[in-house]
Amino acid sequence: MEKVLLTGVTGFIGLHCCKQLLDEGYAVRGTLRDKIRQEEVITAMKESNTSVENLEIIELDLLNDAGWEEAGRDCDYVMHVASPISASDSVDEEVLIRPAVDGTLRALNAAKANKIKKVILTSSVASIFYDDSDKINYDENDWSDIDSKKITPYAKSKTMAEKSAWEFIDNLGEDEKFPLTVFCPYMVLGPALSPDLGGTNVLVQMLTSGKLPGTPNIHLGIVDVRDVAQAHVDAISNQGSNNERFILCTSSFWLYEISQILIKAGFNKAPKLRLPNFLIRFAALFSATARESVRMLGDPQFLSNEKVKRILKWQPRSVEETLVDTAKSLEGQDQMSIP
Repeated sequence: MEKVLLTGVTGFIGLHCCKQLLDEGYAVRGTLRDKIRQEEVITAMKESNTSVENLEIIELDLLNDAGWEEAGRDCDYVMHVASPISASDSVDEEVLIRPAVDGTLRALNAAKANKIKKVILTSSVASIFYDDSDKINYDENDWSDIDSKKITPYAKSKTMAEKSAWEFIDNLGEDEKFPLTVFCPYMVLGPALSPDLGGTNVLVQMLTSGKLPGTPNIHLGIVDVRDVAQAHVDAISNQGSNNERFILCTSSFWLYEISQILIKAGFNKAPKLRLPNFLIRFAALFSATARESVRMLGDPQFLSNEKVKRILKWQPRSVEETLVDTAKSLEGQDQMSIP
């Protein structure tokens, strides 16, 4: 039985990767920062009818060398999903950059030391479309400009981490080389496997809570967490994905359109109005949520998913299914406060 070292197993994407790996017959060695959360992973698997017979949980820190080489022993593949997440512009960028870059390099060094067959890395579209141009169409050949006035600390961390991974692969000797596959998902939604919603599901919670008077003019790409995990797992055996970078985005919508889909599905508290940009900017004087919205106002960005469909035969579920399943999974959860 082939074994996968899966970092960030408690995360929104990590839990889904864990489930699909186990369901498809892989053994999983999952990593987390604090083993106190081990039961959370085991419970999530059992509640989704997935056997934990071939699941092992270990502690590993993105900021500490200890244990990385040992973690990769007797593993065939590394799936590096763990990364710090923050949507806020106010966070110190070093808080995100150091663990993102250093953690990626530790995972790759562990793969090198253990002669791993392949590494699958979770990056983000944040490493693709942050620049100062007027461009609206992007594909896998595009990179965010870390010196852009628009770039966020999170986007900078993802861009630097991914670039460090490709540079690492380029610098390997002939007898050290192993393939790398990188996935760049857009906004990941879908049913969570644990009480930890996943940061992006908060968007759907906000829309269905009835606490938003309307939607700002924000355009977002959406992808289902189950389809993200499936792409990661399929890449293990698909040699066509070797040393390739893939955008994962089902389709793009205005926030108003997303709200309309939810209303049509019976979530009647979702806002029915579109808010003018000037009102969002005024609200930003008093609301942290509105301040985060201001930087996202503007023209839409479209990202091509042609490459992943062609090489991995990726067939994502509809955005409507993703949104409805997300909203249903949030029912009964405590509604967040909107500052």
